[in-house]
Amino acid sequence: MFKINKNAFENRIHEIDFFRGLLILLVIFDHLMWFINFYIFKNQQPFINWYWSSNLRYVIRQIVLMLFLFTCGISCHLSKNNAKRGLILLLFVLLIPLITHIIQCLPIFNGRIIVIDFNILGVIALSILFYVIFEKSSNKDLLLSIIILVIIYIGVLIGKEIVPVYEYNPLKSIMYLNFNPIKEGYVGDYLPLFPYIIFLPLGALFARIFYKDKKSLLKRKNFERPICFLGRRTLIIYIGHEILFSIIFILIGALI
Repeated sequence: MFKINKNAFENRIHEIDFFRGLLILLVIFDHLMWFINFYIFKNQQPFINWYWSSNLRYVIRQIVLMLFLFTCGISCHLSKNNAKRGLILLLFVLLIPLITHIIQCLPIFNGRIIVIDFNILGVIALSILFYVIFEKSSNKDLLLSIIILVIIYIGVLIGKEIVPVYEYNPLKSIMYLNFNPIKEGYVGDYLPLFPYIIFLPLGALFARIFYKDKKSLLKRKNFERPICFLGRRTLIIYIGHEILFSIIFILIGALI
């Protein structure tokens, strides 16, 4: 049974939960726009089409993804079971492509389920496991690991022409560099490992410096409570809203 901790708002670093709550709301809004566009308007609604393919959305999306991973890094510094969390999340990452491929093949869905091969959950899982390697190391060693990731990313940038174009193959797509997934063949909820893997250890390093005592830096405000509630459950909300939206909009799409 899911238990609500009434004291979580007072006991946790509320500003991190609040920020993550705002980020997950932006993610939900973005996905809602896609489901409405795809299942109800069949990609024919001008405003939603503009939103979905606009440079403004693309820039905001990149910022939200990077900040989301950054806050996950802060949470990793505050957590004591990162290896367990990373492995459990990795299990979900391995199951999601299998499940979405199977469901898409069922006649009742008629190919209307988007297959997810590798998305932000995969990036978070691998980023957490990467951080686990340096969890007990010094700040200098963690900073060095981040610099190495940046160097690898720069190397991928330089050799971009030899990086394979995105394919429906997770083994080939994980490392694919993709600055603009809309203009370069974005499929489903796909997200490449680079450059996003850099931001989780960066967030952990930030937390080591500014949240050394693991205490809030800002004063709590009661209006933050609902957003903080969402921020404490971003993983459940992320997976749950995708499933819920898929069921609702597939049914609506079948009726109209």
